[in-house]
Amino acid sequence: MSSNSRVLSENVTPKRRRLGIRKTRPTPVKTKNSPFVNSTPTHLRLSNISKCESPPLPCNQVQYLSASPSNSSVTSEIPGSPGVFETCFFKDVENWDSFIASKNKENALMNCTEEFDSEFESKFEQKYSQNQDCSILTTNCEKLFRDEIEETFNAFNQSIANINNDIRNCDNSALFETKDSFLLDIRESGIVANNKDEIIKSKKNQVNVTQNNFYGLPMIVKGLFKTYRNIEKFYDWQEECLNLGAIKERRNLIYALPTSGGKTLVAEVLMLREVLNRKKNALFILPFVAIVQEKIWSLAPFALQLEFLLEEYAAGKGHIPPKRRRKKNSIYIATIEKGLALIRSLIELDRLDEIGLIVVDELHLIGEAGRGGTLEMLLTTVIFANKGIQIVGMSATIGNLPDIAKFLNADIYEKQFRPVELTEYVKLGNMLYKIVWGMEGMEIVPDRELSFDYSAAGSALDPDALGGLVAEVVPGASCLVFCPTKRNCENVAALLCKLQRKEMTNHRVQERLALQKALKGEGAAGELLNCVRFGVAFHHAGLAGEERGLLEQAYRSGVISVICCTSTLAAGVNLPAKRVIIRAPLVGREFITLGAYKQMVGRAGRAGVCEAGESVAVCSAGEWARLRAVLAGGLAAARSALRPAALLLGGAALRLAASRARLRALLAAALLAVAPPLASVQPSVDIDQVCDESIRSLVESGALEVVGGGSIDTMDDDTEFAVSKLGNAAIKGCMELNVAKRFLKDLEVASRSLVLMDSLHLLYLVTPHDSGIKPDYRHYYSLYCELDEEGVQTAKVLGITEVNAIRMMTGKPITNVPESVLCRFYIALMLRDLWRQMPFPAVAEKYGVSRGVLQGVMSSSSSQAASAARLCDELSLWSFRALLEPLAARLQHCAAPALEGLLALPAVRKARAMQLLRAGYKRIEDIAKASVDELTSSINHLSRTAADHLISSARMMLIEKVENLRAEAEDVMEDLKT
Repeated sequence: MSSNSRVLSENVTPKRRRLGIRKTRPTPVKTKNSPFVNSTPTHLRLSNISKCESPPLPCNQVQYLSASPSNSSVTSEIPGSPGVFETCFFKDVENWDSFIASKNKENALMNCTEEFDSEFESKFEQKYSQNQDCSILTTNCEKLFRDEIEETFNAFNQSIANINNDIRNCDNSALFETKDSFLLDIRESGIVANNKDEIIKSKKNQVNVTQNNFYGLPMIVKGLFKTYRNIEKFYDWQEECLNLGAIKERRNLIYALPTSGGKTLVAEVLMLREVLNRKKNALFILPFVAIVQEKIWSLAPFALQLEFLLEEYAAGKGHIPPKRRRKKNSIYIATIEKGLALIRSLIELDRLDEIGLIVVDELHLIGEAGRGGTLEMLLTTVIFANKGIQIVGMSATIGNLPDIAKFLNADIYEKQFRPVELTEYVKLGNMLYKIVWGMEGMEIVPDRELSFDYSAAGSALDPDALGGLVAEVVPGASCLVFCPTKRNCENVAALLCKLQRKEMTNHRVQERLALQKALKGEGAAGELLNCVRFGVAFHHAGLAGEERGLLEQAYRSGVISVICCTSTLAAGVNLPAKRVIIRAPLVGREFITLGAYKQMVGRAGRAGVCEAGESVAVCSAGEWARLRAVLAGGLAAARSALRPAALLLGGAALRLAASRARLRALLAAALLAVAPPLASVQPSVDIDQVCDESIRSLVESGALEVVGGGSIDTMDDDTEFAVSKLGNAAIKGCMELNVAKRFLKDLEVASRSLVLMDSLHLLYLVTPHDSGIKPDYRHYYSLYCELDEEGVQTAKVLGITEVNAIRMMTGKPITNVPESVLCRFYIALMLRDLWRQMPFPAVAEKYGVSRGVLQGVMSSSSSQAASAARLCDELSLWSFRALLEPLAARLQHCAAPALEGLLALPAVRKARAMQLLRAGYKRIEDIAKASVDELTSSINHLSRTAADHLISSARMMLIEKVENLRAEAEDVMEDLKT
């Protein structure tokens, strides 16, 4: 062996170890007449089980189908694994390696690796020592390795199709366990269509379908929409929209229809066309994490049947940059902030052309402060990059569509279509007036006088007759009551409990008791537990996510008939109702806008839920004139909320614009140039002036530098700019520049005296500066007195001393410590208690905050920690990066490290994860290998249906890991070519 080859041999890591593959080959367990390990679904063995008549989560044009119950473990996270693919790959299998065994070549991946290693080492040494060209050898080895890996992955995917074939022969009733359960596990995906031969086909037939005559998609898609959505025919407007010239010619498009008109269905068809026909990825931008999770769930069956990937980019999920997929295309479903991070990472790696379509839901949010600017930045960056990406936006409430269309260079499609009739009323005194919209504007027509059999005490208690308005529709149907504030939600819910009739209080009593028990286990307050007994609940940001999730599931299944909620529910959660009541024409302390009104009344009446919807706006005589002006005044315009400096810094960092002329062109491409923020005062904006001011501020802050050392005062169009290390770090960390600079100042102080007795000082570093939490200083003093040594030392480093504590107690002002430091230290103490596994309700009570606020602070701190770790990585602050990176992961749940893997499963919270751990299920793989019987016998209060979902979720997560391994294996092949 030559010296050169010896060096290569010693330094090259064996492929087997790099791929994480072991040589041991346990005997695979096979079922008779099947090439796959234990592929018979356990739930097919169930019998004599009745269907649940509770409706599943409604979506566009859904006729309610049967749904299955769950138990108290269900939370606000929507399970991401579809029930129709409930396989049992792992039953009786003791080793994950046997899972990927195939009929004709067991453990092909391992065999391939061993052969590849030996052949590569021996032949490479021989040819290298003889100074011969080894390209032929590399090509042959690569082909052998790639073919064997591909065969294994194909066998894995085929096993899913075989399971599906087994399901089509089962009785549908076997998929459901009990009747009328409040804890509804959404199971559209477990319902098999009647026309089985048309809908469910083998993988071979799916791949070979070439007749694209279902709106440009294979006919299999028609069957999937019938199976999972019960949609056989699209509305006329949907057909018309899908056949627009803008769609056929791939021009940008905005389509606007009232809420519940079926807008999302069109978007789904367009995204399916993109990934199946054009073989490009698609990005779906949604406003809230809950809606992202809901969409992941609803599209999962389509992804498995049609062999594309769904990737979630919300909260702490999503790879930045995304994995490069060579065999499959992906639909990225993302929040606005995560979508911007994804786009930036693709541009940086020159991979933006992998995306062919971007769909934006709730496009009107572009006019909101904060995230509206982020959305505008995302769309402007994509437009300016000019990679031929089609942008499709949809909304129900935009008052200046032409401006938005000009910004996006898009066509407009508008329809006033609603599949279910909505009747709008306004209550003035004891009269109910019908709102009539005509060519000449809005009018109100007397409909009826309200007269309910109230006692004198009842009339005094409920002068607005809310109880009577609710009682007209419940419990036979559902009702949403929108209230201005969180406190008002709770008060109205308590009021309605006192006014309910017998038919309401006696409705589904046992399931309400079960709901009470589940909520109590999550630490819910007594007021909420009392309301639930009467079929009433309140829903607002003060509740923990687990509580909101349980209430939403109960409402969908009909156990809870009335929810008193704030306006955020109208846009954030898909909960339709027979009747919507607007308690007062206010949102917080602000008067209601037409957009907010439309969002609220849009919850009333959905296809498949009820034949008609009603809305009632309760209004006093003094408020009516103003409300009338709002309703007749038209929708508000969506004005730019862009932060120009942030856009320019991002453009420069991504090398989209380096000169003043290019930076100005980037700014001119934004909505700011079309619809400035103060259009009534300043109808247009001077782009040159804004550009120069932004560049000057970026240079002065140290984010931009003039190339060649020139002066900013002599800047012209050819002046070149480079992004400083700080600017690049801020972009990589997805931080605002001022936030990044403030964080670095904190690090500078901490680097001199970092307290590492425990986590308190690190938690302080990642607490938000603008949480809105104002501590009670008298209570603060008592907390200070209880501090341990770590707490005292950390407080001392921050400048908080006993003298300050005494001034807190006496109410004297504190001048030597900024108020923001005091507030952040208070929050850090909360986080440390959560970190130490103190129960969530106990921490909320100790610090005088709601559970929802506490959960929000924890989530914000987790995101801040992740951003800070990326920023430190970019600035080579490796010691802080090493400390902050694991901090971010653990802050997502504040659970013990042993639970973190289990908490990654959908619908699993800390309590359920603890049960699984105690029962011996330490890893996701352990759950994936378990049977339903094993889980239900090991975990208390876990139904067979919930166990089935849990196992399916674990297996789906492992499938994603396998696909990631495929990507890594293909990267190895690319490395061999270089």
